[in-house]
Parts: sequence; structure tokens; C-alpha cells
Amino acid sequence: MLVLVVVFVLVALLIGYLISAPKYTGPVSDHFNGKTFFTPGAPQPRGLMDVIKWQLNHDISEPWPPFHTEAAGAKPADRVAVDSTRKGPVRGPVRVTYVNHSTVLLQFDGLNILTDPIYENRVSPFSFIGPARNSPPGIRFDDLPHIDVLLLSHNHWDHLEIGTVKKLAARDKPLIYCPLGIKAFLEGEGITNITELDWRQSAPINAQTTLHCVPAQHFSGRGMFDRDATLWAGYVLDNKAVGKIYFAGDSGYGPHFKAIGQQFGPLRLALIPIGAYKPNWFMSPVHIGPPEAVQVHQDVQSQQSVAIHFGTFPLADDGEGEPVTDLARALATNGIDPARFRALKNGESVNF
Repeated sequence: MLVLVVVFVLVALLIGYLISAPKYTGPVSDHFNGKTFFTPGAPQPRGLMDVIKWQLNHDISEPWPPFHTEAAGAKPADRVAVDSTRKGPVRGPVRVTYVNHSTVLLQFDGLNILTDPIYENRVSPFSFIGPARNSPPGIRFDDLPHIDVLLLSHNHWDHLEIGTVKKLAARDKPLIYCPLGIKAFLEGEGITNITELDWRQSAPINAQTTLHCVPAQHFSGRGMFDRDATLWAGYVLDNKAVGKIYFAGDSGYGPHFKAIGQQFGPLRLALIPIGAYKPNWFMSPVHIGPPEAVQVHQDVQSQQSVAIHFGTFPLADDGEGEPVTDLARALATNGIDPARFRALKNGESVNF
């Protein structure tokens, strides 16, 4: 028996090593100590013993239903252009299509931008184990228009699904923007056109659009030996014709949200996570729930928000529809028109 246990542990360690991503090397900063990244002043993400405690004491108040299939959403337009007849600083529509989880298609001023794309069935290094999707992507992969830009917020399996990224890179050769440390992993997979950004760095996408990398409160890692070895981030897209759009990525609640609002607000649109928040004692350092999401909507001075990170993968103890229900309750409590913070269905599109 002891031999079997030792073999199991050694195999687990080997797999954990093989799936770990390359580690970032660079100068020390206010959020990098030379070996690992951290969010200044934030509570530490929970460790292994807390993971075991959570797994042994699940309290799922709304169990996820069996896998279900809805009709895919309509094929998105090839492009969404600026209205040249409209006067004023904001002349163009922004079209938002919620694909699933944190995958959102943003179309404005002739640009097609996709966030944290995932089309695989599991958010796991394995095809046979790990959190499995509860519904198919809302837009078929082949119906996606040509993607100009991929925004990657961090390297967790539910946000950087390498199979999907490789398919998009081969098909469209998009510009890819990622936080520090992730470029080495992508290049190791044969992917090019990558720009790596630190918090508070900016990069031009084109003459009309600038991308700003902004802080988030989270952690990173793909295996057992790369915990916090790469950075996590959010992004603000600043387009001269349509205004500013914020993609929050993954984050616990912290003062960085108000700082983003003070620097970039008012924002025309914000993509804010609302799911994977239970149990609060475990999830709150790295994920926000609906009440915090509503606070973020206010902190970043968002004129219009769209919910992300919910209803696709059972990653925590909240149910499939619970984040949407709790979002509606939080908006009512704060006297905010629910039309200003919408939770779209997979495949649903809306023009702002």
C-alpha cells in the first residue's frame, strides 16, 4: 500500500510539473518580489488546507441542472462601423455578444475583440476530469467573425484555454495582449503576435484605439509549481470614436476599482464578473459576487455594465442561475436600473 501511495504522489508531482507554465523573470516592482506576483494590500488567496476544507464541506444551495442545449445565437456581423453621420465625441455603437463564461465579443469602430476565449468542454488540463461546461458556447466557433485582438486576463484554465487560442491564432492571426509572463507560454505553443503588459502600461492597437493594462486582485498558475509566477490583469480599451470599455478579468474586491474609475471614468461599458463567489470565506479574496459587482459598477463609473464569469462552468458553490438572481437583488437594493447592468444569455447580442 505504501508503495502505491508513493507512486501516486510521484505521478501527481510529475503531472503538476509538466502542466506548470514558464515563470516570469524581471525587475522587482510594487507587485512583483522577484519570484512571484501579488496584489499590494490584498488578502492572500486560500491555500491547500483551505481547499481541502471547502471540498469536504460543500454547501451548494442551488445544484446545477444537467447539461442542457439551447439554440446558438445568430451569427455576429462581420464588422460594426462608426456612424460617420453622427456628430459629437461618441459616434459609434458598441456591440456586445456574450459567448460564455468570460468570453465576450466586442465590436466597435471596425474592430473585433475577443476576451478570454474558451470553446473546450472542460476547464482542465485533462479531457476526462475537471469542471465541465453545463451548456454549449452561445456562438458557434465557425460563426465568429475575423478576430483582430485577443485579450487574455491571466493564465487560469478557464481564462486561457490554449486549444481555443491556438485555433484562433491559426485562423485569424490576431494581435494578442497578455499580462507579464504569459508570452513565454504562448510562444512555446507556437503562437506569435503577442504583446506583454505590466499594470499601468499601455499599447496602441491602432491609430484610434489604445489599450491600458490595469490592476486586478487575483492569482495565477496552471500547475503545481507556477503559483503566482505570472501576472493577472484587467484592461481598459480607449477608442476615440466610442469611448472607454473596461474588461475586469477575474478579481476580488479592492481599492483598485475606484482607482480605475478615477483615472478612466466615466466608462461607456464595463464587463464585470458576477459568478463563482460561494462560499464567501473562500472565494472573496479572488472573486467578487453580485453585491460587490454592483459596487464595482459604481466604483469604475460605468454607464453600462454587462455580467461575465457565470452560468457556464460549476467552479464554486453558487448555482447556475444564482448569480443572475443575486445581481437583480443587489441592483434593486442599490436603486440601480437593471437595464444598466445586464446579464446576457449565452449567444445574446446587444448594441449600446
